[in-house]
Amino acid sequence: MNKEYIQCLNQLAPNEGFNKTLLKNVMLYRTETPIQGTIFMYDPCVVFVAQRRKIGYVGGETFIYDPGHYLAVPTLLPFECDADGSPEEPFLAMSIPLEVKTTGELISQMEIPPPPNVSKNELAIYSDEITEELVDATYRLLCCLKSVEDATILGPQLIREIIYRLLKGPKAYLIFELFSTDTNQIKIKRSLQHIHEKYQTKLNVESLAQMEGMSISSFHAQFKKVTSNSPLQYIKSIRLNRARDLITFEDTTVSAAAYRVGYESVPQFSREFKSYFGYLPKDSKANYPIRKTG
Repeated sequence: MNKEYIQCLNQLAPNEGFNKTLLKNVMLYRTETPIQGTIFMYDPCVVFVAQRRKIGYVGGETFIYDPGHYLAVPTLLPFECDADGSPEEPFLAMSIPLEVKTTGELISQMEIPPPPNVSKNELAIYSDEITEELVDATYRLLCCLKSVEDATILGPQLIREIIYRLLKGPKAYLIFELFSTDTNQIKIKRSLQHIHEKYQTKLNVESLAQMEGMSISSFHAQFKKVTSNSPLQYIKSIRLNRARDLITFEDTTVSAAAYRVGYESVPQFSREFKSYFGYLPKDSKANYPIRKTG
């Protein structure tokens, strides 16, 4: 990324962590210290990095996103991340939502790309090289975020252009699968959305499979291909990540957070939280994100 691109994002993201913008769900991220082993929950989005790099780990695979590579996450997915960053040269990135309406409308007007000749990654995530067209479009989007009028009028059009450019990429076949057909992948995507909306309620594999007209064994196998987790592991990760956010950002008590995300036992919640994140729920603020220097 050029100097102007970095300066613009640096100006718009002055705070450590996530920075909201004039456009709903377009987020800017900044970290001035290295982070390691931090578990993030990604909504459907594409992430563009202006400075430094981030590494994601899911399903035994590694995904690097830096100024030369973007990260596409077409569905709800938790995964572990490391990131570089320093006060002199912070990690700077922008996240743009992959909304169903815009993405679906574009796909309906485009020719579906052929499946890749080589064995494709079935996880609902990929990284790819950023093109000059994407650099230009994302820079123009950043610039328009400085003005309410520009953001309101130009922002949605620029997001549409960016998603279009993304869909023209060599690895975009996965997005077409998840947004445009009734394959097993889109059935799993619908289940992920259902879990995301109903995670506080009692959920089980049998009912989730039945909702999509799939056998339990087929649903379980396809779910793990897309997310690298079993359905029950995924539900647990959603609940624990939401609970951590409640405790960290909304000053919710540990017991209240446990009940709000669907746990009936606070001790069980605390045990599973510590096993998942590596620290107790009461220590969420001090450990979000986990930072290790050196």
